[in-house]
Amino acid sequence: MNKRASMMMVLGIFCAVAACASGGASTSGGRASPNRITRDEVAASNASNAYELISRLRPNWLREPATASVSGGVIRSQTILLYVNRQRQDDLDALKSISVDAIDSAEWVDASRVQTVLSDVPSGSYTGAIMIKTR
Repeated sequence: MNKRASMMMVLGIFCAVAACASGGASTSGGRASPNRITRDEVAASNASNAYELISRLRPNWLREPATASVSGGVIRSQTILLYVNRQRQDDLDALKSISVDAIDSAEWVDASRVQTVLSDVPSGSYTGAIMIKTR
């Protein structure tokens, strides 16, 4: 192999490594977090309200577990809590009244963290909480 061919091979390897390194991290979004919806995702969603937004981008947040837990012989279903600007809402139907234009971000908090992250958490069994932050 001559010197020119060796240089071309080194240059080709360098370019391939550089392309791989730059492809994984993107400042304009990269991979979406499974637990957070950003302002950019909200703007790009074409949804009209918070319920549509979450249904399209993070549908798992709205799914209650298929099985219920049994405690003391009483079946208790697990529910999903909703907080808007850290204020607890009655139920998930409130998502339908929140315009996407008002949303800054949304976050999923799993059941193991709800008590430590949020206040005014009711007693009972829940899957987690959706937290909406408005502008």
